[in-house]
Amino acid sequence: MRYNLNDQTTISELISYSLQHLTFFLANAAILPVIVGSYLGLEQSDIAELVQRTFILCGIASFLQCKWGHGFPIFEGPAGMWYGIFITLATTAPALGKPLAILRTDIELGLIIAGLCCIILGITGLVGKTIRLFSPLVNGVFLCLMSLQLSPTMIKGALGINAANQMLDVWSLLSSFTTTALIIWISLTKKGFWQSIAILLGAGIGWLIAALLGLSPAIHHHTNALPGLFPWGVPTFDAGVVLTCILAAIIIFSNLVASILGLCNLTGEPPSTKLFNRGAAFTGIADVLAGIGSIIGFIPYASAVGYTAMTGVAARKPFYLGAAILTLLGAFPPVSAFFAALPPSVGYSVMFVVYTMILGLGIKEFAKTPLANRDLFIMGISLLIGIGVMFLPQQVFDNVPAAFRYLLLNGLVDGVMVCILLEQVLLKQQDSKRVK
Repeated sequence: MRYNLNDQTTISELISYSLQHLTFFLANAAILPVIVGSYLGLEQSDIAELVQRTFILCGIASFLQCKWGHGFPIFEGPAGMWYGIFITLATTAPALGKPLAILRTDIELGLIIAGLCCIILGITGLVGKTIRLFSPLVNGVFLCLMSLQLSPTMIKGALGINAANQMLDVWSLLSSFTTTALIIWISLTKKGFWQSIAILLGAGIGWLIAALLGLSPAIHHHTNALPGLFPWGVPTFDAGVVLTCILAAIIIFSNLVASILGLCNLTGEPPSTKLFNRGAAFTGIADVLAGIGSIIGFIPYASAVGYTAMTGVAARKPFYLGAAILTLLGAFPPVSAFFAALPPSVGYSVMFVVYTMILGLGIKEFAKTPLANRDLFIMGISLLIGIGVMFLPQQVFDNVPAAFRYLLLNGLVDGVMVCILLEQVLLKQQDSKRVK
């Protein structure tokens, strides 16, 4: 390492490294809110404010985690997992007769409760025991179901199909194909820093192409310099949304563990239970902030390990400064308004590439198991039930109390809960002492 955690840099290096952190922050934080905002029924000015709040809270959450949490320069930003959860909820809501405005306030409370659960697990030291429930089979089912549930939406988006147009739009397809191909090409052929910003580069070039094709929306400025609390409205309760958020928050712990272990290996810091517990508690605090600020939930980016290994800089001060600059950028509405004008075809392309990788990660999770008959039964039953529920008509559960309809018609949650039930109870693996 060129600079370890507590090492001091020169002023010029401090500035350059902090700007480098900022570039990494923007590559990861700027795109997802734009895509999610459209699914949640937000206008472009509302999406711009969502981007603005994301910048502000990403900077604050990252600073808090590095200063008082696990102590490593790991960016806390919008999670692909939360991104998928939000879109899944948004695409399921109309079938249940739930207005998107109410869903947004449900999500606020869901994030806050999930964050409080993470804080409690971190304070009580139960993080390790909780993670054990989410075995490779459970994680694989979760990741695969989330990707498959969104595949129709992604294909429609790539074809330019929306409420106003139900036929193939050739220019949208060309824009989507070009953007997807660029992101994949950069990811597979480039290394280090360039590979880490593949989405930013691909989306930027795709944006230019979309603009030339007349697909880029106009930039609408807004004037809210400092957003308030609960901008989507007073939080509301939905049991299905809350349970979905809690499941997602706990699964994300695996990302936290991977991030901390990777930075421990790079910096020579000994891994300890205290590090994981503090990290979990502050990730919970970040999710509470996300609920209060009405943004996508946070995740500690495991890609920070590769980023730190590439740069050789683990010093905390440049990270602090980069996080502070990101927060300050959120105070300038034109910055967020610019990112909010991302063309839909480009957004769907980013979504497609991200979920291609998430589906692949789900398959890799299955590969971690022996795939004996027991494992195949658990995997197959969970996936078939989850996918089957996705295609059920909404009226199937009309005779069920409203509080549980969202839960029962959510194939993602149903599949994961069935998997946990099968693996931990009904088909629980017998230990060697009992098998004679």
